[in-house]
Amino acid sequence: SASGSGGDDDFEPQERNAHGPTLAEHLLLQLAGMRLAPEERAAIHVLIESLNEDGYLADSLEDIAAGLADDGDADEQRELLQERLQVALKWLQSLEPVGIGARDLAECLTLQLRAGPRCEAQEVAIIVCKQHLDLLAKRDFKKLSAVTGADDELLKAAQSLIVHCEPKPGRPFGRS
Repeated sequence: SASGSGGDDDFEPQERNAHGPTLAEHLLLQLAGMRLAPEERAAIHVLIESLNEDGYLADSLEDIAAGLADDGDADEQRELLQERLQVALKWLQSLEPVGIGARDLAECLTLQLRAGPRCEAQEVAIIVCKQHLDLLAKRDFKKLSAVTGADDELLKAAQSLIVHCEPKPGRPFGRS
């Protein structure tokens, strides 16, 4: 007696739209095509599991290494794990979407800007992201000009590059 679409009303909207891969699945698919040592692959898996829904690394490399280290000989093991995680982070940040695995907004934007075509506006945009995001948020172009040495036209071009970046690279894979 139920029509073909009547039974679907019990499902949540996000369940019906959950057709694409999750962020982790997307990253693991890319990882599968890479030639890496088992240790590197395992370290990248740990980092992928540590990403939040926005695609940022939720914990510091130090905390992740401390959580993985055994209680015996912990300092040396933690240091080795941290070095391995640092290398794995570079691999993770080379994957799509660009900006994934960043530890903060400045790093996320910088990763995306570096992936774009090289130009003077890109260089200024990277400086702004790394050191002066607060001034950009306040739209204090006078101070930005003073600290970067860029004129208004170059600052506007840099701002345009920054605005076109995705502050949450994991967003397209979100379920809500």
